[in-house]
Amino acid sequence: NGSSKCLPCKEDEYIEYPNDFSKCLGCRTCREDQVQLSPCKATKDTQCACKNGTFCSPDHPCEMCQKCQARCPEGEVERAPCTPHSDLQCGPPTDAFPSSQRNMIVILVVVLTAVFVSAICLYLCFCNHRSHGGDWLVSLRFPPQDYIMLQLRRCARGSRERQDNNHNERVIRDQQQELLPTASGSVVPSAPVLEEVVPGVSHPGVKGRKKLVPAQGEDPVILLRRSFDVFAREVPYKDWKRYGRALDLLENDIALAEMNDKYSLEPFFQMLNTWQNRQGMKASVNMLLETLDRIDLGGVAGDISFRLIQQGFYQYEVS
Repeated sequence: NGSSKCLPCKEDEYIEYPNDFSKCLGCRTCREDQVQLSPCKATKDTQCACKNGTFCSPDHPCEMCQKCQARCPEGEVERAPCTPHSDLQCGPPTDAFPSSQRNMIVILVVVLTAVFVSAICLYLCFCNHRSHGGDWLVSLRFPPQDYIMLQLRRCARGSRERQDNNHNERVIRDQQQELLPTASGSVVPSAPVLEEVVPGVSHPGVKGRKKLVPAQGEDPVILLRRSFDVFAREVPYKDWKRYGRALDLLENDIALAEMNDKYSLEPFFQMLNTWQNRQGMKASVNMLLETLDRIDLGGVAGDISFRLIQQGFYQYEVS
């Protein structure tokens, strides 16, 4: 507004985007197991990375750099070197099968195919001999592939004929059953058709998830705060900000939460605390779970529901 006045950040402070903060954010200090890539500026925080020979995955909070593998296991080759963001990548040699082995595999496949085709021919000849008498001699006048197709067409035709016969027999049997009188002269009712019962399968992301209610005698507000620990551990680190935005938190809210130890679970706790304070009495664990469903993290929501019930915090709502 017109009464506000923006001042440049002091030394060892920064801010990356327009805001209404009353002060700048403190610059980060690299840990002992890290090296500084670029110093802190007025518009950008200090950039740190793991030292040579160590790494930290960007998908998880980096509380400590891990040592890279010294070499690949026996029988594997290096696919990618160790970097500050990934371990040494190993895999089997590109030429996993020498030429001699490839030739043996090709020969084996050809032999097995020939044996399979021969077995089908012998089986069809035998079946044809049993069902058609001397007609098996016809096979001698046809190439093997043509004779196989002939027999397959015969089998298909025979299968359709058997289906028609079975259908006709059922129709006749049902008609006879309806006309058959009982001892009292009434018609015997046909047996009811049993419906196949398919067990329902619940999916974490489907609409209609069972709602959770606090365990009996427990304070809903306290239980909701306790549940934050489960959410912080189960929601993937790379989805924290996306989850916060889906909860209608502002970018400034997320940035303020990150002012805590960025490489621990504390920023996520602060983000959920801010959300709870904004929502007031409307805040509930079901709102948090439904938001996970909405951003395609239904599997995570299902795991969290299971853990909350397992720990005795919540139970399913009885309809």
